[in-house]
Amino acid sequence: MADSARHRLTVPSGADPIAIARKTAAASSSASHSRPSQYLSRLTDFRQMDVQSALDQMKTLLSTRPHIVYKTSYYRKQTKNHWARDDPAFVALQLIFLIISISGLLVATLGREIANRHLTDHKSSSHVRQSVEWLYAFDIHCNAFFPVF
Repeated sequence: MADSARHRLTVPSGADPIAIARKTAAASSSASHSRPSQYLSRLTDFRQMDVQSALDQMKTLLSTRPHIVYKTSYYRKQTKNHWARDDPAFVALQLIFLIISISGLLVATLGREIANRHLTDHKSSSHVRQSVEWLYAFDIHCNAFFPVF
């Protein structure tokens, strides 16, 4: 009996377990205010990024099993007590893809204008108007950058 009493968890008299939990939650929320600056500093250090994991998550989100990414977030919440990713590689890849897409819009527009002004035959006897469509020019851009994605 004395051995089991020794291994019991005892709460000091006058201690309120709910108040202790509130203090712990307040301390963790105050620590989370410094997290955005830490996240931004990680965003500039490419050696810390796990690009392969971020690409796998992107592939999983596009597949028929996006619930797996949620499970990863859930496990992160259970182990680290936060939902957000620590690794900014996912955001960095999204920024890179966004820049490529925006540049693609510009390249497609410029390529269409050059093709329509200088590469089409305006003196054709055909009844069909010959011109390069903008969506076709953008499609060519997407095909060219598909291996990057």
